[in-house]
Amino acid sequence: MVEDLLQLRKAIEEKIAQMERELELYRKVLAALDEVIGKRSFTTAAEEKERREAARKPLEIQTLKSKDGEELGVAEIYENELVLRPKTPVKLEGLLKRFFVEKLLERYREEDEDAVRQGKKEAALEYEVQEESGAVKAIVVKNYGDENRRRDIIRAFRWTLERALKS
Repeated sequence: MVEDLLQLRKAIEEKIAQMERELELYRKVLAALDEVIGKRSFTTAAEEKERREAARKPLEIQTLKSKDGEELGVAEIYENELVLRPKTPVKLEGLLKRFFVEKLLERYREEDEDAVRQGKKEAALEYEVQEESGAVKAIVVKNYGDENRRRDIIRAFRWTLERALKS
């Protein structure tokens, strides 16, 4: 009986040694996997900056001109954002505010908010007027919607600039 117990003890020790070798092998495999995963998923700050700048490049830049061919400003078109910049400073007060901001952009924003509440849209139009010393530097329009609406916004901005610069 003692001999049987000694054989059982020896078999268990061998099994433990085998499992420890197996466990060590699995740890090495995990370490190798972690190293490969780390190399592939890690990006340097420079790489991340480059990636973000590429994503921030406009899909298109449209020069906005008057009927006489005078350059009024530009429209930078991004995936889901428009940046409208007048060529010369334009005061927000007046036609730009009354027509373009309050009538057009506000109307679109309200329509979109209703559509979001009804579950028809995921996001409503948002806009930000960037001013410097009382003059509009840029108007950023986010979630502008489809191509038709984008064209309407750009066309209305061009028309407003043309009228505002004449007065």
